[in-house]
Amino acid sequence: MTINEIIKSYLQEKAAETEAKKRAETMKALILEAAHGADYIETELYRVFIKATTSTRLDTKALYKDFPDIKEAYGKTSTSYTVDARERAEAGRIPA
Repeated sequence: MTINEIIKSYLQEKAAETEAKKRAETMKALILEAAHGADYIETELYRVFIKATTSTRLDTKALYKDFPDIKEAYGKTSTSYTVDARERAEAGRIPA
């Protein structure tokens, strides 16, 4: 498989993933609507349990702004990689 074939396949899979996520979210919304606020629904084929989850996250941007020394003392740096592939006709400028 050439690098061009790999990139093309990657782009196709990412597009399919995005569309699948959109469809799944639409179906989830329909299930929640059908549940009418219940935490459990049952059909002849399925049992569906619905659980609300609330989470609280630390607003590190605001924390670092208000207490700039805390980032140096307690900040943890990690590296991740993003792949931004586009067909050349759509590529425009190269991201920074």
